[in-house]
Parts: sequence; C-alpha cells; structure tokens
Amino acid sequence: MSSLLADRPFAGWQVTRTVDEETSEDEAHYLFEGHGVELICDQQERVLTIFLRRGDGEALSELAFSLSRREVLELYGPPSCSEAARRYEGLGDIGPWDRWDHAAASVHVQYRLDRDEIEMITLMRPDAAPPLLVTN
Repeated sequence: MSSLLADRPFAGWQVTRTVDEETSEDEAHYLFEGHGVELICDQQERVLTIFLRRGDGEALSELAFSLSRREVLELYGPPSCSEAARRYEGLGDIGPWDRWDHAAASVHVQYRLDRDEIEMITLMRPDAAPPLLVTN
C-alpha cells in the first residue's frame, strides 16, 4: 500500500487511515478527503475495494460519470445483478445499481437518485464482493 500512496495521483493527496476494530476483518480504510476516492485493504495491506466518486475519482475511471444507466448497460452488457432505487435502513434512499462479476473483479455502478447519471463506481476483488442477493 505504501508504494501506491507514493505514486501519482495519490502522492500529493491528504489521506486518513482508519481501522474498524469492531469487525473481525481488521480492514484498513484509506479516505482521500475531497478527492472522491476510498480504498479498503486487508490485513496485509492488499487492496480489496476501490470506491470512485465524482471529482478526482471520476478522473481515475474509464467511465464518464455523466453516462446514463442505459449507456452503461450498452457498454457492459447484462449485469450479474441489479436493483431499483430503494430505502435501506441506516443508509436512507439509494439510487439504482448494477453489478458485473468477473473472474478477476466485480464492478458495481451506483446511479444517482436525482438524475440518470453515475453516482459511484466500486471495484472489488472477487473475495471482497458481497454475495449476490438480487438478480435481474
């Protein structure tokens, strides 16, 4: 992880590292405040999950956050699972999302509630992706 933090674009960014000691995983969270990027690492500091939000996070993505859900589906094809917008207890209202699972990684695209655009892209190692509970 330290070599990643020393490289561009992360080298000049302020980062906060936290560990949630209440979970059994002892995962480290790296939050790049104001840049739209968060990383979750395992105990060996290997990246498990990458969250990309609007801003600098968008610049690190190959997908423009202005793409509509239809455009994303045209690019990636049928998702492994999807869900419509809904209210989650403890999280509030969440926009619709699609997830594509592949051997090397899972890609989760969360769409905005207020307009048909990407809100966040999550990249996960297969062992970090939550089990599929919803099918399309």
